[in-house]
Amino acid sequence: MDASMKLFDLNAEKARQAYRGHTDSVNSVNFQPFTNFFVSASADKTISVWDMKTGLTIQTFYGHLNSVNDANFSISGHLIASCDSDGIVKVWDIRMVQEVLQVDTGDSIAHTVCFDKTNGTVVVGCEDASIKIINIEKKEIVNTVKGHDGSVNAVIVNQDNSTLYSASGDGTIRVWR
Repeated sequence: MDASMKLFDLNAEKARQAYRGHTDSVNSVNFQPFTNFFVSASADKTISVWDMKTGLTIQTFYGHLNSVNDANFSISGHLIASCDSDGIVKVWDIRMVQEVLQVDTGDSIAHTVCFDKTNGTVVVGCEDASIKIINIEKKEIVNTVKGHDGSVNAVIVNQDNSTLYSASGDGTIRVWR
């Protein structure tokens, strides 16, 4: 594994750009809304923001003590949520270039993370089949949702914040209202 990311031209069926900077595997890539930037989460314990056009790293965030499994922008694009293999969730302010929140979700690996559309809540999918709901202002877990029989590997909140979707290693997709 070369720890790089590649942008592919689907019509030409070839890589157009390579992005290099991580020193271990890249575990996720997510785009910042309405920009040419994306964020990557890596097993090298870092999160990096990249300019898709230039191929350069804009900012790298340090602070996780284990592999970062996922990172995602808020809808405003000013915050990044990240989660790691120790179950730690962090929220970063990209304008101030600093961590603004850290919450320990427990003894389970945190696989995936997303914001709701108000930027007030972070949703985390965990290895123990649970989904943790974190209130950013209170800086704490305000709810734990259970219903899957395997690790929760993907979570997303719909546009009007009325529904949460989750996908699990148990082969199911659940809809939470």
